[in-house]
Amino acid sequence: MLEERLTQLEEKIQYHFKSRRLLRQALTHSSYANERHMGRLNCNERLEFLGDAVLELATSEFLYERYPQM
Repeated sequence: MLEERLTQLEEKIQYHFKSRRLLRQALTHSSYANERHMGRLNCNERLEFLGDAVLELATSEFLYERYPQM
């Protein structure tokens, strides 16, 4: 059922993910993982933290280069 829905998602957005494991993790909220005793490493929080760090780095570089006088 889940694999079928992930395939439908890929078809809809016209993109094939290289890692279904990471896709499932990215789509798993921490409360869902907690309720099903999946463990802290099987939810999206670590990926969210990493994504936030990447966005902060990109934004900081842009602002630093765009506004060197500030």
